[in-house]
Amino acid sequence: MKPLPNTSDWQPKSNKRAALSNTRLQTCRSVEARIRAESDIEKNFNINNFDAGPGIEDIVRDQFRILLPDRYAITPGVVIDSSGDHCGECDLIIANRFWGSLLKYGATNESRRVHIPVEAVYTVIEVKQTLTEDSLDEAMKKLVMYKRLERDRSEYGRLIENHVITDFDRPDASLSYRFDAILGVGCEEGTELELVRRFFKINGELAAAHRVNALVILGSGYARYLDESSDGDIRDHLYPESNMEYLNGFPPAKVMPSWSPSNQDSLNFFYADLLHHLTLTVLSFKWHKGRYAKDAKLRGDVYEVMDL
Repeated sequence: MKPLPNTSDWQPKSNKRAALSNTRLQTCRSVEARIRAESDIEKNFNINNFDAGPGIEDIVRDQFRILLPDRYAITPGVVIDSSGDHCGECDLIIANRFWGSLLKYGATNESRRVHIPVEAVYTVIEVKQTLTEDSLDEAMKKLVMYKRLERDRSEYGRLIENHVITDFDRPDASLSYRFDAILGVGCEEGTELELVRRFFKINGELAAAHRVNALVILGSGYARYLDESSDGDIRDHLYPESNMEYLNGFPPAKVMPSWSPSNQDSLNFFYADLLHHLTLTVLSFKWHKGRYAKDAKLRGDVYEVMDL
């Protein structure tokens, strides 16, 4: 019989280990470059009065569908709460369509006029072709209006969307905080820091739960909040309204506005925080029963059902 092979030689290939270990980074860089390049083409068409190709928001949504797992639906639409309040049309909504149905369907698959219950939303991203003070204010207004929509708190003991273990609940924690962002495809050269300062100053006027979590400027950098512990450790601070102790292992001694300049990795920084948020979040769908149909009435005669 032929001698048995030396199975200790059956090791994973390592000749491209360095490149492959940075796969996500390279993917994010590629996506960021494609968004910027296709947006430049779109702007060219607009400047020269040609019919525009797909809009900037369409380009960004298509690229995010590449980045995110299939369980997350990415769509434009209107987010609405059970009182009927809404925040208008949003550019990019990351929603749960496995458990949450739309409240109102659009005329076509690409319609922006779909209505999504606020309880089914993970994240809202407002997209701006060229970020200016005016477009920053407009985007922040839209996101603050969204954050002020009322929705059920998802319990800390909710292990999956349709099941909660009350013994695990805790009053200081939830699993459905909101992590929302503004994505600027670009900005005028030299205006980045003023835009970032304006972003944090406007946030400083808001209640913590209504602050916009992050600002992404492709080709320039990424602004968000960080935690500093009493011993100097720095960690993410995804949710301004949370003390984060049960997530990070320590109460923050200081919450710091942060700006990370980068000419090619701003999307990767944001993507890491977005994935962290999506991993932490379990939405509650107990609202399904009657919440958005509370004015419906039974019509017609009611008959007693008799044994046949």
